[in-house]
Amino acid sequence: MRAAILAATAAAVVLAVGCGREVPRGRIHGTVTYQGKPFPGTVIFLATDNKTHLAELKPDGSYDVTGVALGPIKVSIQQPAPRYAVKGEFEVPSASKGVKDEKAGKSAAQYDPQPKPSGPRVPAQYADSNNSGLDFELKSADQNWSVDLK
Repeated sequence: MRAAILAATAAAVVLAVGCGREVPRGRIHGTVTYQGKPFPGTVIFLATDNKTHLAELKPDGSYDVTGVALGPIKVSIQQPAPRYAVKGEFEVPSASKGVKDEKAGKSAAQYDPQPKPSGPRVPAQYADSNNSGLDFELKSADQNWSVDLK
């Protein structure tokens, strides 16, 4: 009986110590470019602890993110959504389809359905961390990771 209590106590201590273990973390910094030019957007790191770390890219393409768990890292790159231009004059649509609202009148601006890119457009594969091909291993507490997207 005494051996069973001692074994249970030892198991409880081992489990309690194991649960409180701190995951080593590090800093990732570097630049993201597209065809050699700084890229506007966001770089997203998915660490082994399933936490995501976002870093807005600066005008020169550089970024800095801290607190990332060491180990394998999956990466995705998000780019700003295209902006839509507004020009000319258009009629304001009414709430009911097919019903013309004479009070609505005309507006001084018109929606242009063609998006105007706010920067270079990169292949969509980079937006998916499972298919981006940008995985790497975070091995140290301070690591540079730079990439030139093609």
